[in-house]
Amino acid sequence: MECPFCGRPMQAGRIDTAKPVNIEWYPEDKESYLEKAENSITVKNTYKFERPAAYLCFHCHKLVMDVPERANFRFTQD
Repeated sequence: MECPFCGRPMQAGRIDTAKPVNIEWYPEDKESYLEKAENSITVKNTYKFERPAAYLCFHCHKLVMDVPERANFRFTQD
């Protein structure tokens, strides 16, 4: 994959963890756990033994991956 930021080749890899926890993304402006839960993406669900694909750019230090279909938010700002 070509890096969308610098145009150089990216290294394919996977997101994983050794601990039994989910890895989640949520908007930085959320202040409580409930707000985060309503607007979050579970990147890795450890109970399903998932290892999502991700691409790393060693040149500009960016990590790129697809958003899982089970995202818990709308993909529009409306």
